[in-house]
Amino acid sequence: MSIPRRTILGFLAGAGLLPRLLARPFLFEVDRLLDEIPQSRANVCQRRYGAKATIMLLSVPFVSRAGVGSGYIVIEQSADGHTVGIQFGAGSWPEAARGLNRLGFIQEGVVEDRSGQLLECAYFAFMTTSQEENPAQAKKALEASDGTIPYVAAEGEGRPGRFASRLHRIGFPSRLTWRDCPLLVDKVRAAVSSKAPAQRMEKTLPAREAAPSTFLYAVWKAILDPTLNTVGSLIYNGKEFELRTAKEPDGVASAHFAMKNLVREGSRVMRLNATLREYATGRQTPFKVWYEAGSEHMPPLRFEYQARPFLRLTFEYDPATSGPDIKETA
Repeated sequence: MSIPRRTILGFLAGAGLLPRLLARPFLFEVDRLLDEIPQSRANVCQRRYGAKATIMLLSVPFVSRAGVGSGYIVIEQSADGHTVGIQFGAGSWPEAARGLNRLGFIQEGVVEDRSGQLLECAYFAFMTTSQEENPAQAKKALEASDGTIPYVAAEGEGRPGRFASRLHRIGFPSRLTWRDCPLLVDKVRAAVSSKAPAQRMEKTLPAREAAPSTFLYAVWKAILDPTLNTVGSLIYNGKEFELRTAKEPDGVASAHFAMKNLVREGSRVMRLNATLREYATGRQTPFKVWYEAGSEHMPPLRFEYQARPFLRLTFEYDPATSGPDIKETA
C-alpha cells in the first residue's frame, strides 16, 4: 500500500518533525507545488531552440539574423499527470546581437484534480527590462549602458477565489548574460526572498470557479485541446488576460521539419495562432506556436512573437544548439 506524500508531510508537520527533515525550505509556492513531482516517477521532456531576430520596417520584415540567442522548454508531469511543471528560458548572445544583453526565465507549477480542473497554480519569473520602441532607441540604450542591467522579477500563486502576486525590481552587472542563467536564477531568488516587493497585488475571484491559469500552462492546454478554437483566461502579475487560439495545418512547416528529420515520417505540423488580450486595457499580443500532431504533449517545434514594434523573434527546435545548463525539477 502506498501512502500519498501529502499525508506523510501532514503527519510529520503535526509531529513537529517536518522543518528538520526538509532538505530545503520552500522559498516560493512554485517550489512546494513542483515538489509533488516525484523524481523516480516523473515524465520529463525538453527541447532547445535557436533564436532568429527579424527587424521590422513599417510592419514589413526588413532583415533577419539567425543565431542571435537560444532558448529551452521543459515540461514535467507526475506519474498520475495531475501535477505539471513547465519551465521556459531564453536569451541573447550579446556578441551575436550587437551587444544586446536580454534574457528571461519563467517556472510554473500547476496541480489539477482528477477531472482536469485547476486546484492550485504558482509561478516564479524574471527578465531584463527595456523600453525601446525603435532601433534608434535600442542603439542609444546600448551606448548609455552603465554596467548594470535592470530586471523585473515576479512570483505569484492562485487558488479558487484568490490570486496573489508580487513584483520586484532589481539590477545585476551586465557581465552576467544568458550563459549565466542558472547563476542568475539563484541570485534572483536570493534577492527576491531578502527584500520587500516593489508591488504587491491580490485579486478576489469567484470562489466556485477553478484556480486561475498561468501563461505557459494555458498555452500548453490549448495545444492539448482537440478542438480547433479555444478561449480561456489567465492571470499574470495581477493582470487578467483572455487567450484565444485557432489551429490549422501548416504544409510549409510540415515539409520544413520533415526535411530536417525533426518530425516522424508523414507527420502533420499544426500552427496555433494565438492572441493574448488584457481585459483592463484591451491591448492585444499575437503570437504563433507550431507543434507536431500526435505529439501535443511535447514542447513545440517553433514559436514566434513580436518582442518590440520593430523586432520579431522566432525560436525553432534545434537539438544541436548551445545554451546554459537546464536544471530540471525532477
